[in-house]
Amino acid sequence: MSAVKKLLSFIILLTSFLLLLSCGGSDNSGDDLSLAQQRMAQAYLSEIITIMRNNALTRNEVNWSNLESEVSQLAANVGAIKDTYPAITRALELINTNHSFLNSPSGALITYPSTIRCEQNLALDTPEEPGIGYVRVDAVMSRDAAEAKQIATTIQQEIAKQDSQGVTAWIVDLRNNQGGNMWPMIAGLGPLFEGTTLGYFIDADENSTWWGYNNGSSLLGGSPVVTVDQPYSLITPLPKIAVLTSKRTASSGEATVIAFKKQFNVQFFGTDSCGLSTANTNFTLSDNSALFLTTAVIADREQQKYGVRIPVDEATSSEHTLASAIAWLQN
Repeated sequence: MSAVKKLLSFIILLTSFLLLLSCGGSDNSGDDLSLAQQRMAQAYLSEIITIMRNNALTRNEVNWSNLESEVSQLAANVGAIKDTYPAITRALELINTNHSFLNSPSGALITYPSTIRCEQNLALDTPEEPGIGYVRVDAVMSRDAAEAKQIATTIQQEIAKQDSQGVTAWIVDLRNNQGGNMWPMIAGLGPLFEGTTLGYFIDADENSTWWGYNNGSSLLGGSPVVTVDQPYSLITPLPKIAVLTSKRTASSGEATVIAFKKQFNVQFFGTDSCGLSTANTNFTLSDNSALFLTTAVIADREQQKYGVRIPVDEATSSEHTLASAIAWLQN
């Protein structure tokens, strides 16, 4: 073989070797990516634990050393954020709020480890008695401001429509209200409330923020949240009001029940509520998922705390709730 041919063969072999080397096992990019994902997952978990430690309603009752140790063991080999979900579930169990949960960036539920079940078979009949108005408010899941405003306006319009027909007593049906956004509920039922301050949120350190209703607006600490542009006022102020509840009445539904507590003209009928009368705060996380963390207990206008099932004045079966309420209103 000539010297030129030998040189060309050597160059070809060297080039092939270098190409193989560049594509072979010495490339650490995959390992680097995996390591970055692991670090991101651990940072995500740490972010959630920090938020819990600083804000959870139960933060003064939790053994944080034990929680962090157990959660760290569960997350020891996580390779991505989704692998942290079992550890996060355990953390939520250990803080024991029964109301906190984690949603994905798209809004899908990831984990909600609550032991409280809010189910009850209901007979949702409506009254046909003259002189008695009836307004039913179910769950409101929308956080859209325009939609919340429309819901509140519709409730007030229904009250105004019936009030003009000579109604002198009212039934507020919250039996199927499983929560969501409380602010359109409070704004919508505004004509039926007495006073401005209807309740409080009280955190683990006894810091309180009042909430209520005034002139068409639901209020948080004096600031409007949802407003009805043309608020209605009853023709006959402060009529007798029967509030109906069930075990399905939960969360913001229970906040709406509490808004009527200690109001002299109101009685409560049905079944004690679900027992999620606490308030959640939405924390947006680094991956745009959302931790809805229980940060406060709900109290009434006299600052009596609940946080548990809200009792009725007259316990009734589902079939007899409406009749019992009507009998009291007509008495």
